[in-house]
Amino acid sequence: MSTNNVVFTRREFLRTSAVVSTGLTLPAFLTGWRGLAQAEEPGAGGRILVVLQLGGGNDGLNTLVPYTDDAYRRARPALALPKDRVLDIDGRFGFNDSLAALKGLFDDGKVAVVHGVGYPNPDRSHFRSMDIWHTASDSDRYETTGWLGRYFHNCCGGKPDPVTGVNVGAKMPMAFAGSDVGVSFTNPAWFRWLPGDGADTEKAFRELNTGKAEGTLDYLRAVSSSVVATSDKVQAVARKRRAAGDYPQSRFADDLHTVANMILGGLPARIYYVSMTGFDTHAGQAGTQERLLKEFAEGVKAFHGDLAKAGAADRVLMMSFSEFGRRVEENASGGTDHGTAGPMFVIGDGAAPGLKGASPKLTDLDQGDLKHTVDFRAVYGEVVSRWLGGDAKQVLGRDLQPLGVVREG
Repeated sequence: MSTNNVVFTRREFLRTSAVVSTGLTLPAFLTGWRGLAQAEEPGAGGRILVVLQLGGGNDGLNTLVPYTDDAYRRARPALALPKDRVLDIDGRFGFNDSLAALKGLFDDGKVAVVHGVGYPNPDRSHFRSMDIWHTASDSDRYETTGWLGRYFHNCCGGKPDPVTGVNVGAKMPMAFAGSDVGVSFTNPAWFRWLPGDGADTEKAFRELNTGKAEGTLDYLRAVSSSVVATSDKVQAVARKRRAAGDYPQSRFADDLHTVANMILGGLPARIYYVSMTGFDTHAGQAGTQERLLKEFAEGVKAFHGDLAKAGAADRVLMMSFSEFGRRVEENASGGTDHGTAGPMFVIGDGAAPGLKGASPKLTDLDQGDLKHTVDFRAVYGEVVSRWLGGDAKQVLGRDLQPLGVVREG
């Protein structure tokens, strides 16, 4: 390899330039992207999935409340919600009244609620269970690719745009792993390529794009062009940011407002990923969970309403999950400990509304924990196949019976 014209090494290039954001993550596409300008834009005008992660292990029994079940009240003398604080669904189950905004969407036919979601041989570690949900693996297998990473790789065709997947947060989720797709930022306005040393970096960029450099600088040329193109695309949408309007004041609502701006601004993303934290309620659960559930419900309602006003709600589906539920019995600290199964929500105009799956029995437990009745991968699979139009078996490596959480057609 000739090095006569090689002025900047990789190390020098990375030292004199940076892609800057609060919590920015850039994935593997920076090491091999070649066709950004010709990339498809599958999310522009098409269907979009917004994944909502409730980190910490949300207590499902005080979310979707079996309020007429005596076993629920016996197990939770302090934490069981009184009947006047439950928003009835079917005479047996109801929403925690902190979810009043979500109940409104449910009554409008926009929410599917899935009972008892989990997986065989559950793991009660936050980290391991979250990995299982992110990779859609069995609990005895360790995968290196995420379920959304496999979706991008197998179902998006050719070389999709890096912004086909967007995480609003500081750290790229494991669910995106194994793909050349995905960008992550806490604020799109700060997603940019920023020169470090002025004239030196400008000179480096000129060298990278003149064709003088050979060998390893082909790599750098690809890096530079893809970083700048992706940065410019996100920045162009960020400049169209609209006022928060009806969104409540919370970090979660702010993140959903960012997603709405990206969607309505024309960013070609097919998947958005938004996370909440704080659901690990070992002590003082009541006040903490109620606050978080209210933030969740009101954020979701504002987001859906924002999209509806713009005529875009029919192409955006939300799906929420938590890495596990909580144990049936309350503990001595006014909280609950790590458990197993819990509910999932599928929300939007494309949701097939109602209660789905069989509810776990509170009198038939596995060492004090609920037995799951629905495998979470069945929900993933239906969302992939019916909503996103992908091949669920390619993504998940298995066939699972649809539950009817997504409207057909």
